[in-house]
Amino acid sequence: MKRVAAAFLAVLLGLCGAAQAETYPSRFITIVVPFAAGSGSDTAARILGQHLSARLGQNFVIENRIGATGAIATAGVARAAPDGYTLLLGTNSTHGSNSALYKKLAYDPIKDFAPIAHTGVFSYFLVVDPRLPVKSIGDLVALAKAKPGDVSYAGGSSTSIVMAESFAKGAGLQLLKVPYRSNPPALTDVMGGRVNVMFCDMSSAITSVQAGSLRAIAVTTKARSTLAPELPTIAETAVKDFDLASWTGLFAPAGTPKEIVERLNKEVNAVLDIPEVRQRFAPLGIEAQPTSAEAFTRYVHGEVAKWTALVKEAGIEPE
Repeated sequence: MKRVAAAFLAVLLGLCGAAQAETYPSRFITIVVPFAAGSGSDTAARILGQHLSARLGQNFVIENRIGATGAIATAGVARAAPDGYTLLLGTNSTHGSNSALYKKLAYDPIKDFAPIAHTGVFSYFLVVDPRLPVKSIGDLVALAKAKPGDVSYAGGSSTSIVMAESFAKGAGLQLLKVPYRSNPPALTDVMGGRVNVMFCDMSSAITSVQAGSLRAIAVTTKARSTLAPELPTIAETAVKDFDLASWTGLFAPAGTPKEIVERLNKEVNAVLDIPEVRQRFAPLGIEAQPTSAEAFTRYVHGEVAKWTALVKEAGIEPE
């Protein structure tokens, strides 16, 4: 009788999930962004939300919850109802380096989430205060070696912190970390001369670089960026094999019906194939990455392991 009851319950739950997926969505959907408005992840979420709203016939609300390099927002979504109405625009900070940066993380990046879709990869600049006597990587290395611990960097996300510490270790430098809750206020302080340098996603920095209020001196990927082909890579100038970029992806709380995850994956991938979306992503240094939910799940597993190792290799002590 117990086996019959269990089988009946499984069938009933399956039918309920299928019925929920058929009517989904019946109200607005919130995409929680763990970083401030104007950040790369925020920009990507707003572009996606706009087009998903048109395709699904419901409003997509973007909610910024900043703090603790994305951990606060991510923990909140992990505890949300698994019904497809509260989603997370996660990154390699929330689902990667945070696992090693915090002694106690209020969520499990693997067990607490259902990965939906890989939405994009972000290129990063190394930018400096233009009033600093630094016009190249060589200049920065020379200045930092001449004044150990005096050259400061703004850490607006765990990605920017890991990049800075990996660069410092590889180049044999001692840099002073100045932590921030998100990239936009960190960039403001670099432009204001309160902090010297920063690793920042191109989408957040490109306008200020073009205006001259920030100076970009390198990119973090192994290959030069098509957005700024004149800029050298860190790998070719200071730290051999340096090759780091950021990414974003859409997540739902664990337990969200498979049918809803598959529906959202299909719609997100369709949006990423729209020429207008790719055109809006390109000037921001964002490369669209449409994949299946299964492929994105495997990718996330690999990224958690990769960024955890990077944090340890850089010698960053967990907080």
